[in-house]
Amino acid sequence: MKALLIIIALFSGITLAQAETRYIVDQAKLPLRSGQGTSFSIVRMLPSGAAVRVLEQSDAGYTRVRTAKGKEGWILSRYLMKSPAARDRLAWAEKELSKLKRLKQDKKSLEQIGKQLSGDNKQLQNELTRIRKTAANAVLIADENKALQIKASQAEQAYDDLRQETKDIRSGAQQRWFMLGGGAILLGILLGLILPRLKFRRKDRWGRY
Repeated sequence: MKALLIIIALFSGITLAQAETRYIVDQAKLPLRSGQGTSFSIVRMLPSGAAVRVLEQSDAGYTRVRTAKGKEGWILSRYLMKSPAARDRLAWAEKELSKLKRLKQDKKSLEQIGKQLSGDNKQLQNELTRIRKTAANAVLIADENKALQIKASQAEQAYDDLRQETKDIRSGAQQRWFMLGGGAILLGILLGLILPRLKFRRKDRWGRY
């Protein structure tokens, strides 16, 4: 019975704590032991700033914790802090500051890229406008060329008609000249035949008188 009371009194000094995260104080390394006291074996040495999960606390000044790798043991409660070590906070702050600087640089680069893209977009818009005007002019030129081709075709047809008409006129003229020449030759022949006879008759007449 007495032993039971002693056990109850011993465990009554151990209070269950809600699971929360604590941090090892800013020192080199601290031992994580298998029990509450320096007589218990060391489970492992915990580096400064290491995060551990609180499992329970005792009135003896020890806290049972679990490491990130799942190791459990007891460590003096005074070596635990509710916030990370100063050097870890400093390292975190420097890291965040470095991220912020990179973000600012990225923002500046993106702004420059945005300006360049805006300029390129304006240039492309101008080029598109020029292309549209050129395309419109090309359509107009094509229509004008088509109209000129039609006019040229009509002019060529008119020239062919005029040339054929001229050819017909020349051919008709040649035929008329040929006919006139033939008529003149025929008339000459007839005159050559008739005139000598007329002269002969006149002599006969004069001779009779």
